[in-house]
Amino acid sequence: MAKGLPVIRRRIASVKATKKVTKAMQMIATTKLKVWKQTLLESSLYAKTLYETIHQHLDDVSLKQAPYVHHGSSEQVLYIVISSNLGLCGSYNYNVLTKLASVMKPDDKIIIIGEKGSRFLKKMLVSLDTQFVNVMPQSDDGMKSLANLILQSYAQRTIYRVDLLYASFVNSLTFHPTIKTILPLHPAVSTQSALDPLTVIEPDPYTVMEKLMPFYVRNLIYASLVEAQVSEQSSRRNAMEKASDNADELTEQLQLEFNKLRQANITQEIAEIIGGSAT
Repeated sequence: MAKGLPVIRRRIASVKATKKVTKAMQMIATTKLKVWKQTLLESSLYAKTLYETIHQHLDDVSLKQAPYVHHGSSEQVLYIVISSNLGLCGSYNYNVLTKLASVMKPDDKIIIIGEKGSRFLKKMLVSLDTQFVNVMPQSDDGMKSLANLILQSYAQRTIYRVDLLYASFVNSLTFHPTIKTILPLHPAVSTQSALDPLTVIEPDPYTVMEKLMPFYVRNLIYASLVEAQVSEQSSRRNAMEKASDNADELTEQLQLEFNKLRQANITQEIAEIIGGSAT
């Protein structure tokens, strides 16, 4: 019995050390979550208004032949998938990649954002069209490159549709894998806009759309990256909080086992002493 006491003591020390790490990571994730929530609050209204502005004028006659309002000639879908660069965020990446696996076809193309998603798909022997591992909302150059790649791919008419897959934030405990269609634009997804219907666009809607599309795609990616960051940090905070709680429970169980062994060891030593004195 005595030999088991040092082992349990070391396990208790190890669990307590692990809890310090998980608690620190929980605090870091909480701090980051507050920052990203504020960013999401500030950017969501702008992104929503831009989205509505683009779709409000799709019924204009001059836009009927615009390349961005028609499907490509092939059946290939280009998926832009947002995963995380870091782990220890619960089921965040798993849910996103499972959603991708349920909708993609063998001939579809995938552009992955995030190192975890890239590694997972490579293990699954899924070919990636392009990787943008370190694209973040602060990385304007990376988003410009990604937006240009999307527009160039779609302009070649070899892509039927461009979808953006990311984890949308519902609340601190709920984040759903969401697919948002970037291209083609379509009046069917138009919502009621707060803009005056008599808004005048100069020089003409077609020219404005051509100039605005790179910015529109880049802003849509930015808004999705921000929301994905909120979901990721919230998921990581929840995972680290559960890990810290589990560490407390395991410590209590080990401490109880340690006390039982020590009590049994003391009882045995007393019994041996009494037995020795009786002889």
